[in-house]
Amino acid sequence: MAFPIAQLVIGLQNQDDCTINKNIPLFLIVSGACGCAAAILQVLDQMCCSDSSGSDGERKSKCPLLRLILHLLNLFCFVWFICGNVWVYKVHKTVNFDDADSEEYCGKLVYLFSFWSITAVYILMGATCVIGCGCVCLMACLG
Repeated sequence: MAFPIAQLVIGLQNQDDCTINKNIPLFLIVSGACGCAAAILQVLDQMCCSDSSGSDGERKSKCPLLRLILHLLNLFCFVWFICGNVWVYKVHKTVNFDDADSEEYCGKLVYLFSFWSITAVYILMGATCVIGCGCVCLMACLG
């Protein structure tokens, strides 16, 4: 929950600090809000789940509408993440951190936080794939 809150706070505090693309702080604001909302909805969904398992072993939700909202929110977050990729990586080579009057200016904090929050997702996805493949290979070798 700390990371979405940080996105939200940094985006809100710097929403007028990026003339190269006004959508970069907006990306942080919406991403942070979506992350907070998703976390809250996940907790609510867990509280709504019954203790009994269905025939397939999966827990049945008493709140199917809540689960639908959570899925739609996750879909929106994914699409918003792709938009953020375009906005942030498109200006990577031309962004200016020093001259606030320049049309290529973006505050260093808001840009780099956006850049590294997106890049961290790719790093984590790559690490997950490598570790997953390593576990599969290890299990295949052992047995």
